[in-house]
Amino acid sequence: MTRNKARVLIVDDEIYIREILKSTLDDAGYECDTVGSAEAALTALAAQAFDIAFVDIRMPGKQGTELLQEIKAGYPEVIVIMITAIDSANTAIESMRMGAYDYIIKPFNLDQVLVSANRALDKRRLENANREYQKYLQQIADERAAETRRLFYSMTQVFIHLLDMKTPFNEGHSQRVAEIARYVARELRMTDDGVRKVYLAALLHDVGMILVEDMLLNKEGSLTADELRRIQERTASADEVLRPILDDEEVLKCIRHYREWYDGTGYPGGLKGNLIPLGARVIAVVEAFDAITSGRPYRLPRSPQEAINELTRCAQTQFDPQVVTVFAELYERIFQDLSQFPKGHP
Repeated sequence: MTRNKARVLIVDDEIYIREILKSTLDDAGYECDTVGSAEAALTALAAQAFDIAFVDIRMPGKQGTELLQEIKAGYPEVIVIMITAIDSANTAIESMRMGAYDYIIKPFNLDQVLVSANRALDKRRLENANREYQKYLQQIADERAAETRRLFYSMTQVFIHLLDMKTPFNEGHSQRVAEIARYVARELRMTDDGVRKVYLAALLHDVGMILVEDMLLNKEGSLTADELRRIQERTASADEVLRPILDDEEVLKCIRHYREWYDGTGYPGGLKGNLIPLGARVIAVVEAFDAITSGRPYRLPRSPQEAINELTRCAQTQFDPQVVTVFAELYERIFQDLSQFPKGHP
């Protein structure tokens, strides 16, 4: 006879019950092992895989209901069918509530035993097929997510390269701000996910500059009020530029609001204090430091200590004082040689 290649464990303290079930199931193509106690059943389960277990409810020592609970906890893939000599709805309901698939009554209707075993096997095969399908779907999702991350990282590099080409006096600015902002975010005890989002927002914080006219970015004299307004309008739209490819509202808010002032007089939303996202407050401090020490077409770079003095002077007005303090402390310990920062990625 063709074997089902399904393995059955029969657990009953009465040997003739075990032999009746084994003979019936063997003839139907199942591969059966028999044991006389719950303890022996657990040993068998640990030694090899079973598809179905027939478990007597009443046995000396550990009861069948206890064994059922241990099987469901340690071997959840095994389908359990309870054996009972009591034709009681309460017994059946309690066993099913505890996780049994079915129950059979002594003395056996052997046809019913086979029906129950076959249904249990169908359930096991369906569950296995579903698990395999779910694994396949997860694998596809993981592959797509990895590809999406690769494509997005490539896009960030394109944006950064465009910025460096557009503002050669500011080359490397985005990467430096991102690396330093990551240190500051960690020091502020942000979560790993929060640190990652601050890094990404800092890396892309200047994307709006791509929309600004070259003549304004490279102007050597002071900007007029109208020119300043035009730059503010363009740079404030960076989150809109990124929204089609960046589905992360927290990152977008950090990019949009890093030009807010701590006292509420910044733009684009006039947010104040802790209403400004923490990531944006971190980027504001780090971005200002790098801008001061790198220089601009209209002014020469200043020393790091002068930049820190300026940040300290503007704490409570433009910058979050806690972030300024953390940054200043980190500068003394870590940031003095900025060229040593590794090139990271989101």
